[in-house]
Amino acid sequence: MNTLPFPPPSALRQDRSLPPAVRASAPALPAHLAPPTLALASGEVHSRTGAAGSRLHVQAGRVWLTETDDAQDHFLDPGDSHLVRGSGLLVVEALGPEVAVLAWEAR
Repeated sequence: MNTLPFPPPSALRQDRSLPPAVRASAPALPAHLAPPTLALASGEVHSRTGAAGSRLHVQAGRVWLTETDDAQDHFLDPGDSHLVRGSGLLVVEALGPEVAVLAWEAR
């Protein structure tokens, strides 16, 4: 169930950076992934506002996504995409053991 305006507990972490050991062992992004791309380690959260009309493409991994005024929780796998409908808060969390690689298509 969508819990906005409250983010998931893992989104409350103060430090969202990857530890050096994890960064060093993270796989390199494939060359065909053009910017802007975003890689999230398992459990890492990304949030933004003002993304209405943008499309989020999942290149690798699995993510949970929710946005303000959308009662649905969305679970996206590689090859899936999501059109951001509102300009409110959008929260994406990487699920599973793999690094999630996301690509943003501008509006």
